[in-house]
Amino acid sequence: MKQLILILSIFIIFAMPATGFADFQRTKIAVLDFQLQGQGHETVDMGKIVAEWLITALVKDGRFDLIERRLLKKILGEQKLVMTGVVNETSATKLGKLLGVKVIISGSVMKFQNMTEVNARIIDVESASIITAESVKSTSTTRLEDLVKQMAEIIIKDFPLEGYVVLKKDNSVSIDLGRKAGVKEGMQFIVYKEGKIIKHPKTGEVLDVEKIQTGKIEIRSVRDNMAEADIISENATNGIHYGQLVKSLVTPRKALSTSSFGSSYTPPSGSSPAAGGVQMQLSEIDPMIEDIRQLKESGQPLWKTRYKQTMGRLKIIYGRYPTSPNVFFYYAKVFNIAENLRKVNKMIAKAIYYDPNFVEALVFKGDSNYAFGKKLASQRKKNKLSLIATDAYKEAARINQDVQFKAMMYYKIGNVYAELAGDSTNANEFWQKASSIAPSSEGARLAGDKNQR
Repeated sequence: MKQLILILSIFIIFAMPATGFADFQRTKIAVLDFQLQGQGHETVDMGKIVAEWLITALVKDGRFDLIERRLLKKILGEQKLVMTGVVNETSATKLGKLLGVKVIISGSVMKFQNMTEVNARIIDVESASIITAESVKSTSTTRLEDLVKQMAEIIIKDFPLEGYVVLKKDNSVSIDLGRKAGVKEGMQFIVYKEGKIIKHPKTGEVLDVEKIQTGKIEIRSVRDNMAEADIISENATNGIHYGQLVKSLVTPRKALSTSSFGSSYTPPSGSSPAAGGVQMQLSEIDPMIEDIRQLKESGQPLWKTRYKQTMGRLKIIYGRYPTSPNVFFYYAKVFNIAENLRKVNKMIAKAIYYDPNFVEALVFKGDSNYAFGKKLASQRKKNKLSLIATDAYKEAARINQDVQFKAMMYYKIGNVYAELAGDSTNANEFWQKASSIAPSSEGARLAGDKNQR
């Protein structure tokens, strides 16, 4: 009976006229007031203002249905709940059902000396789990409103758009998503079709439908309810057809460097663990690390005192979460500021022990060993560090299959071979790999600059 219902549903979808696909369903979200941490906030209502800014930015994108704050306040008041606070996964489920939303966003605004940081947790109501924890920060005079807009852009990328191909002609297609759904020129979508029905082996329950990628498209022009796109790749000749599904690609984003020795690359959301509660506590360590770095670089002895204070705070968090890979990762970042590479590698090893797929930790290990190796005079020690760095980058590239990310790793591996090992053959080989695997990526561009020298 379930199979019959599924077949009838699929038939109804494909029997609909093209205009029927345009009924885009927005994700319903509630944004709670942000908590304020630290000193120097312009007003005690800053948490409410940040929530308003975030709501405005999300509404402008078009793909979300935001709960109006007056209604949110009324419902929470009736239930004797508060607008602020970082809700946990369990309370989010209860709150979500009351509000009729799929996702709840809560967070904090932290001020520490000249550092401002905005943190947000995105909680899925149905599964009672954290989709992701995001943060943006600045040590400059960047306005808080601009930081909130950056946060909104990151959150938007955590919710890919899904729709259908409603027309195919030559090397272009039309999809049933347009300006009202948040589609913009230049966005890329994967196209896929549904394959075999996946059933539970014992109960026979239909669990899902296999998704088979057929190609990739890039948006050329956008209307209110539709968009035209160019086909940039097909997995087979004439692989993309009318009625197939499309899903927007999430572009890997860069973050401010976490290493005082060199730049780092942050992989796409989801490739490193979202640690929930522990991550919210660890977020207060970031401005402390930045403070140590600035004091040390300016030659002020006070950095040693701040270093001890930060380690003391980490020790408390470690006591609560002794098996958290994120805690060991933060230990590594603090040791890195102190240029204690032995302990950096030790802490990264522990982080990877508890999470073998912790890509960001692997990249950090590569960056730290590469940058420290460049400071050394001894070629023997350089070669040792080059092995550690290349192994870390290679493992990160193995785990994360995103081609732009892999290109960046290949670029970095080429740098290590060239500058630490003095091996121009292997260096050129990996720079060429970076250029060939993702020609339009940042890694390929940087590798191309190396090859031209």
